[in-house]
Amino acid sequence: MKKNEIVHGVCTDITVDGHGIARSDGKVLFVKGMIPGEEGQIKVISDKKNYAYGIIDSLSVVSPDRREEDCPVAYKCGGCDLRHIDYKRQLSLKRDVLVNTFRDLPVRIEEVHASPRILHYRNKVQVPVKDHRFGFYRRYSNDIVESPSCLLQFEEATDILNEIRELLKEEDTSSLRHIFLRKGEGSGEIMLGWITSKKDVPYLKRVSETLVSHYPSIVSVLQNINTRGDNVILGEEEVLLYGKDRILDIFGGIRAEISLKSFYQVNAGQMVELYQGVKEYIEEGDRVLDLYSGIGTISLFVSDKAKEVIGVEIVRDAVENAKRNASLNHLSNVSFLLGDAGKGMKEYLKEKDCVILDPPRKGVTKELIEDLIAMKVPKIIYVSCNPATLHRDLQLLKEDYDFDLICPYDMFPYTVHCECLVCLRRKSHE
Repeated sequence: MKKNEIVHGVCTDITVDGHGIARSDGKVLFVKGMIPGEEGQIKVISDKKNYAYGIIDSLSVVSPDRREEDCPVAYKCGGCDLRHIDYKRQLSLKRDVLVNTFRDLPVRIEEVHASPRILHYRNKVQVPVKDHRFGFYRRYSNDIVESPSCLLQFEEATDILNEIRELLKEEDTSSLRHIFLRKGEGSGEIMLGWITSKKDVPYLKRVSETLVSHYPSIVSVLQNINTRGDNVILGEEEVLLYGKDRILDIFGGIRAEISLKSFYQVNAGQMVELYQGVKEYIEEGDRVLDLYSGIGTISLFVSDKAKEVIGVEIVRDAVENAKRNASLNHLSNVSFLLGDAGKGMKEYLKEKDCVILDPPRKGVTKELIEDLIAMKVPKIIYVSCNPATLHRDLQLLKEDYDFDLICPYDMFPYTVHCECLVCLRRKSHE
């Protein structure tokens, strides 16, 4: 098999990053855009010792789940992986990947919970800017792919970004690194953030005033100054250019203020479904410890069922934000503490009926897992955005905890990503 050679292959499976898995003459081919069940001619673009990468040259058998591509840059910008696949099939393929990931554990994978909205579901947009080019990074590169619209981001974002393009046509954008937009789905409030490499950018205030006059839903405009030379998007310093420094969102009866730096689920409708799943595992009167609590959204959501909820978060601003959100909702049984959820948690774990884990993609630290086991926590509710690290952590917990069901939630339609929820109950060692 050589580069640029055309070979015949049958696609039998899909990888965790959305490539079809085909075989030709006994060799595995990873083929972009190929759907299990399809057959055809594949052009080899990279040949390795034990596998190769390819692209579709032509198809002799086409999956009934293949759909017309409705975005001209879907596979250039890096945002969508599965734009060519019918949504119901996307869900079944995501479940197949999870079944394969957890095949060595005694756990059943539930059908994936479909997102209430599959278009315009993203409430946050971060657009890199370079040489008057506005768009999204091409996958595995820093090249910007321009597009006049995006079918994943909230609808007003397209109009706002297109107007920004026009307003900045004659301006020096060399110090403008990113444009940030966030919307509170339940309130309609929008935040606009300018991420710049220096503080003095003369046109920002004037352009912001124009945008605010055209889009009354923009109630917050901030400048974030980031002088770093790496890929970190947000810097430490912020300047308020208009309105307030936070926007409000309302979900499931909870009111939450969100700052520019706050972590907040990008799919608000599916977030409520996921949090409802978390709440179903909590029993009336539970004393709950919510680790990696962020701005407190899960803590607030489950507080009406729990006796008390204590959230622990390492980011000071997030803790202060969470405290304000508890006050905003008049909740007296919720409190938040500054701390590293990954270590030194034994004191916090004492006399807790339930621990909620919602870690970043790297998962839970081994020290925390050892503490959970040592303190004999009766119940663990684990929310994961990375099946690989969830699998690793469940392997470490399986000797002391029973778990029989993983509930996947499609938080990111048209991408390969999936959120998972699992409840673990301590085994009786009597």
